Amino acid sequence: MRLALLLALFIGLLLGSLSLPAPSRAATPVRVAIIVGPVGDLTPVYLALAEAAAGAAEAHGAEVARAYSPNATAEAVLTAVAGAHIVVYFGHGVGSPNPYGPASPATTNGWGLNGPNARGTHDDSWRDGSLAYYGEAWIAEHARPAPGWVMIYSNACYAPGASEGFDTPASEAVAAARVGAYSRGPLADMGASAYFATDFFEGAAHLLAELLSAPQRAYGEVFASEPRFVPDGLVRLPHPSVEAAETWLHRSAYFDGKVDYWYAFAGNPAATLFGDATAATHAPLAGTTEPIDGVVIGMASSYPESAGWEGQATVALPVEMGGGTPDGAPVTVVVCAERCVVLPVVDSCPCYFGTPDQRVANLSHAAWRLVTTAPLEEGLIEVRVHLHHESDTALVTPMVGAPDS
Repeated sequence: MRLALLLALFIGLLLGSLSLPAPSRAATPVRVAIIVGPVGDLTPVYLALAEAAAGAAEAHGAEVARAYSPNATAEAVLTAVAGAHIVVYFGHGVGSPNPYGPASPATTNGWGLNGPNARGTHDDSWRDGSLAYYGEAWIAEHARPAPGWVMIYSNACYAPGASEGFDTPASEAVAAARVGAYSRGPLADMGASAYFATDFFEGAAHLLAELLSAPQRAYGEVFASEPRFVPDGLVRLPHPSVEAAETWLHRSAYFDGKVDYWYAFAGNPAATLFGDATAATHAPLAGTTEPIDGVVIGMASSYPESAGWEGQATVALPVEMGGGTPDGAPVTVVVCAERCVVLPVVDSCPCYFGTPDQRVANLSHAAWRLVTTAPLEEGLIEVRVHLHHESDTALVTPMVGAPDS
């Protein structure tokens, strides 16, 4: 790690943290996962930065799941990330291109976690297995954040495009390649709506506060709200591998005046956390339930329960959408209203299919309470049903923390 980074972060901690806006609850309850991988003697600084980020999230009503070294194992991290709307990672980073050798999806553009030989400390040697790198391929295969989630890398080498301290500062082409490589997994393979990377002190805390205090604010505006943002330092490029996405590179002086790419964004800058401007591309054609990219949007009603599933959170779908009584383990879908929940499809419903008043789902009372705070008496709520969802279990798995039903 860069010595200047160590000094700057410790000085920042001594001088105090950035002030946070007054608490306000986001329009939709969110789950934030914060990961801190082992970084040796620098780990306490990273833990302090993580707690500043956690405090910003909790001040705005979010539920925070922490996976901190020395307990940031692969299993603990996957549990924290499950159903998260925002994932924040602090720790070592290995991007591409880098001066060490060819990039491997198994180890690069991902997270450095407590390894299989971790000893309950913050030791960070990949040689002895106290640190293990879990790359973009592993994350895409195993992590299950919420649809439309946001990935934030904080103080992880290469993630915003910058080189390490011993190396030559990155050129624009190298920085764009690094940000493109780090962001392609979340954006292209995992349904993320945005990627942010920052090396700024408490930059993650600032991003969380901005995202949660105004969830309808465009990502581009959130990016520009960073106090150290310099308009002349911004370059906007097409994303190298994700269609319709942009790569934003921000070049400025930081760490003893060194000029490099310390801040970056990838995605659609017009999109938002809860009201994605690209959501229209997923909407069904008017008057149909024809899924676009496996997503159907429409109204949902409720019913007490299905036989054999008494008191459980379940969903019935129109036969045309795959509804029916399961023969064996039921298929699961993701149903999103105010919250997203994985639900087993255990029944079918007529749902006035093919009529102007058609519905796309019928929720058991328990499921209704998980996805919305609206009273049952309201009758109908708008939902988004993600039909193509891989789940390791047929049991109900809430994607967001929800009150007991």
